[in-house]
Amino acid sequence: MLGSGTLITVKREADKKKNAVYHGPRFDVYAEDDRGTIYDLEMQNQNQHDIEKRIAIYQANLEKQALYAGQSFSERRQSVVLFLCDHDVYSLNQSHYQLITQLVGHPELLIDNGETNVIVNLKGDASKQAAINQEMLTYFNDGTVTGEFSYALDQAVREVKSDAKKGETYMTIEEYAARQSAYVREEKENQTIKGLVKLNLNQEQIIEFLVQNFKLDKQAAVKAYERAMATV
Repeated sequence: MLGSGTLITVKREADKKKNAVYHGPRFDVYAEDDRGTIYDLEMQNQNQHDIEKRIAIYQANLEKQALYAGQSFSERRQSVVLFLCDHDVYSLNQSHYQLITQLVGHPELLIDNGETNVIVNLKGDASKQAAINQEMLTYFNDGTVTGEFSYALDQAVREVKSDAKKGETYMTIEEYAARQSAYVREEKENQTIKGLVKLNLNQEQIIEFLVQNFKLDKQAAVKAYERAMATV
């Protein structure tokens, strides 16, 4: 899952939100190793059914540091986004899932674009993992430091926890409220749609119900329906 480079930098990354219009993530933990690979480690404690899109946004911001001006594209640094989840995102009982890029029609051909995207199931079986992955899973499950990798992570976590001001400004009240409101709304839509399905309403009827009762336009209602049905 992870390479064998030695971490040389582990820190809380600066705010990536540059304007009030487009979303800019804040990295939970930013790290670099001695091979030039750059990492973003994120904690996810709720399944909001959007993790692939979240990964894409974090990767896009991480990639801004993957190539210096004047360098050729072949010199691009490897960038790794690692989401640590306390739930099994795909319910397949695996310790981790790696998202890869394939050539359509030729799944045997993997595209190396310099990205590595991994979702870690912290409730998975660490005994089946390589040593560094066992170390990481152990640390994030019970806080035990067992080597250099987990020690570096522990120092970063302690730094964040000790800085109350940073903790308070990690996400503004407005951003947090907006995100929670959107999550609650989606959950309400999901439950309503599933209830209507049990009442034997068809897709067209459910979409019309959403348009009339949730004040959604048809496109948004279709997306809400597809999102809910994907979790049935």
